[in-house]
Amino acid sequence: MLTDNEIKIIKASAPALAEYGEQITGRFYQILLHNNPELCNIFNMTNQKTGNQKQALAMAVYAFAKYVDNLSVILGDVERIAQKHASLGIKPEHYPLVGSALLAAIKEILNPGDEVLAAWASGYGLLANVFIEREKELYQESADKEGGWVATREFTVVSKRHETPLITSFYLQPTDQGAVSQYQAGQYIALHLHPVGHKHHQIRQYSLSGAFDAKGYRISVKKEASELGEGVISNYLHNQLNEGDVIQVSNPYGEFVLTASQNPVVLISGGVGITPMQAMLETLATDYPTREVHFVHGALDQEHHAFKPYLDKLIADNKANAHIFYQQADTVNKEQHRGMINIETIKAALPMTEAEFYLCGPLAMMKAVYQQLKTLQVDDSQIFYEVFGPAKTLAD
Repeated sequence: MLTDNEIKIIKASAPALAEYGEQITGRFYQILLHNNPELCNIFNMTNQKTGNQKQALAMAVYAFAKYVDNLSVILGDVERIAQKHASLGIKPEHYPLVGSALLAAIKEILNPGDEVLAAWASGYGLLANVFIEREKELYQESADKEGGWVATREFTVVSKRHETPLITSFYLQPTDQGAVSQYQAGQYIALHLHPVGHKHHQIRQYSLSGAFDAKGYRISVKKEASELGEGVISNYLHNQLNEGDVIQVSNPYGEFVLTASQNPVVLISGGVGITPMQAMLETLATDYPTREVHFVHGALDQEHHAFKPYLDKLIADNKANAHIFYQQADTVNKEQHRGMINIETIKAALPMTEAEFYLCGPLAMMKAVYQQLKTLQVDDSQIFYEVFGPAKTLAD
């Protein structure tokens, strides 16, 4: 436990962290990876180039300082990060390395004095122990499941299918032909790869794009590209990973899952964000047949709408409600709309006050939808979302 004085000191540093947070976390990663280059095999180096990782960490450090006297506020964030850590294979011995680099970065950027650094050392130690214990539980739970395993397991690509010009599905089955661990719709697996020609081991997390199938797993990956180097691994998967190839895969993890309630459900996705939503839609059809379901999806056009024929049939068979937005729509009707996702356009059809809203897609799209929901007085307790990549909030 932290002393009252340590809590007071950490809270008092929150404004400085808000102002200098990204400078601190940027320097933190420089120190950490310079002193421990082996960690380049765990961290997504593309996120280092784009700055996404330092932004996410800066927000997390600031949130800890702000709520250090009421950590229950950030328990959801802690769980989300712990789940991602488990898929990456983070170990207890990594935490002292991170703590040392973080304190060095705070000292270098803020030079706050020994008392403040000591308080932050205590605070970091407390938080690290929370993560270590939770991740230990997750590892044990995964290993104890029927079909579960420790660390990673060898899977074979048994099928590769193009869904749209940019999205390809990969069907994975365990090479040992044993049972596979069950998962909940919305969860993901991590691929642990070391492509030829790449300096570092690469780890990427992908949502499972269908309800549980005891034979194996399916992921559906969008081919990305940017001047900052994003899409290195998605391009490798599309262009070089073939049927018959073998890869290392983590157990399924993630906390973006359906609640067990009977409340109406509104699934809102954009682009490749449809992947966990398809799994949720299939699960709702089989496990919650009496729940009212609305499926809201945005895509460039019908050609870029992944799984469309299958989803059209699934929605019709289960009397779900479809609300589709195409930026380039040929026709417009009560189910199909032109433009970006606009909740105002369909609000009359949605159970706004009772529903649970699940969001997944590009960050800009989710932020826009989140703001629309807030304008329509939807409470945060009704909104659940998954961010691909480093964790970020939709409220900023």
